[in-house]
Amino acid sequence: MCSTAVKRCARLVVCAIFAALLCFLSACGSQPFQKQTGIKVSVADSVFFTSSKSAATVDKGDDFTVTLNMRYGYYPVSCDYEDYELERISMSEYRLTLKDIKRPARVNVASLREESPLTNNPEKTCSITYYINDGTSDVQTVDYTLSYHIRPNTLSGEGIERDGYTLLGWNTEEDGSGEHIGLGSRVTVKDGGSLTLYGEWVQWLPEDDFFYSTRDDGTVALTAYRGSGDMEMFVVPGEVDGYIVTGISSSFTTNIPCGSITSKVLVLPSSLTDVKGNAFGNADFEEIYFCDSLETVSPSAFSNNITTYHVNAVAPPRLQNGNYNARYADNLDIIISNSNKKKLILFSGCSLCYGLNSGAVALNFKDYVVVNAGLNGEFDALFQLECMLPYIREGDVLVHAPEQKNPYQFLIDNALDGRVFAMVEGNYDLLTAADFSYTDTVFDAWAMYKNLRSKGEDCSYDDHTGLFNNYGDIIVERPYDESNEIARDVAYTEGWGFDPGLLNKGNIDILAGVYDMFSDRGAEVYFSWAPINEQSDGNRNIRDVAQNFEKQLAELLAPHGYRIISSATDYIYKGRYFYDTDYHLNDMGVALRTEQLIEDMKRAGI
Repeated sequence: MCSTAVKRCARLVVCAIFAALLCFLSACGSQPFQKQTGIKVSVADSVFFTSSKSAATVDKGDDFTVTLNMRYGYYPVSCDYEDYELERISMSEYRLTLKDIKRPARVNVASLREESPLTNNPEKTCSITYYINDGTSDVQTVDYTLSYHIRPNTLSGEGIERDGYTLLGWNTEEDGSGEHIGLGSRVTVKDGGSLTLYGEWVQWLPEDDFFYSTRDDGTVALTAYRGSGDMEMFVVPGEVDGYIVTGISSSFTTNIPCGSITSKVLVLPSSLTDVKGNAFGNADFEEIYFCDSLETVSPSAFSNNITTYHVNAVAPPRLQNGNYNARYADNLDIIISNSNKKKLILFSGCSLCYGLNSGAVALNFKDYVVVNAGLNGEFDALFQLECMLPYIREGDVLVHAPEQKNPYQFLIDNALDGRVFAMVEGNYDLLTAADFSYTDTVFDAWAMYKNLRSKGEDCSYDDHTGLFNNYGDIIVERPYDESNEIARDVAYTEGWGFDPGLLNKGNIDILAGVYDMFSDRGAEVYFSWAPINEQSDGNRNIRDVAQNFEKQLAELLAPHGYRIISSATDYIYKGRYFYDTDYHLNDMGVALRTEQLIEDMKRAGI
């Protein structure tokens, strides 16, 4: 009896459970119970890209597809999933497909920096025919094949002589009325085209106008002048009485019969090596021609600051194949060769050539020729900017991004040194665009340059350093390693940061005055920022200082009508993104900075 009751109870429990199960299935849409088949899969985060989706759940045997949007200058090469496909779908986007998912997976994608070898320009051929124009029939035709450099260097004056004359340069017209090109300097010739140049000679002043003394080597130094001193050009002879003139003494214009030399243009012969003391104390020259054979000029040689300098090459170059600063002439060649096109010129010191992917900028601003003109911020930036001015046209854009602790880049300090001449060794004619009347240190800088040259070997104008691409970006690989990024969040140099001492009305009025030179020629001028290390010891509260610096600078620029298009704090990066200084970015830092600057320039309406 008891057993029967227990069995009945058991049946009732089973029925109840079965009924409950039927209700549950009914509530679930009357679907039969199925085993869970979803498998979780994800792509690990990386600084090298952003993904369209980082994780998902897929059915067993299905594929998982994600789009990787790569940082500028990087591409994916592999992942640690056994069966996958990588397909490029745009300049910066790649499709990653993980095939036949069978188990949960968190996939790591390996990325590499795109190869950035020295990119030569399309090969260009041209020719120049030189009529020596010295009263003989001497003619030379030189064929040029160019790749890295885009404008040919003319013949130097080495070995070209004419009795009683100095070769002043080349001219596009036989009578000297055309374009003047210095000896060894560059000229524009169309691809496949030809150009004719003529020697431009100036006659020496009469030998009888000079006293001289002999030197131990059998040459002479001119000791005094006794002529009228009122000619258009004061052309110092290269020979007197059959002796080669190599020097001008400190007494040269002391107690001269004419009282003073009123000529405004001085021409020195290629034989001259030195000028002593206050040699031209009784002269007021505004323009000077000399050759790179000149070694030293006394700091007191001239009574006034000369405005315009012309340097003629009579010796082979020595810095083209090894000196970083020699790139400047090539940067300017891009501007000169595209003077009639819209140009987007980015200017700063080394933080720019080490801190920009100009190819990415060009892809985003296709209406412009892009020029990375940042090279060296450790000396006179005014000179560098003035060299650009003759080739600036309506529609050009200048973006200035000076290092925030750099008095040279803020145009407060215009000190010169030998790097000025190193920058233009490949094209001395660039000097003529600069007004040097503000300084008496040009020949001090020349002496430093000559010392620099003395340490090198003769090379060719065809040579180059191999450090830069066609835009002016440094191409030396500066790898970024995600595995030790935190350990590298350190400063490289003590004391770098923002210097509020640069910001006062007088200083910024000078800066804006240079911007006005570009605006007056039809260009738009914008201010951005150089990248700086968050760990820099210059400012412990660096972001607060940056905001205050930006606010104060904006207030000082506003009356002049110039805009800051970027936020200073957006250009403060962790130490992991720098290479060897707190201004030089590594490859990943370049990608981050380039993305930010492109975004800022687009927002500014460029």
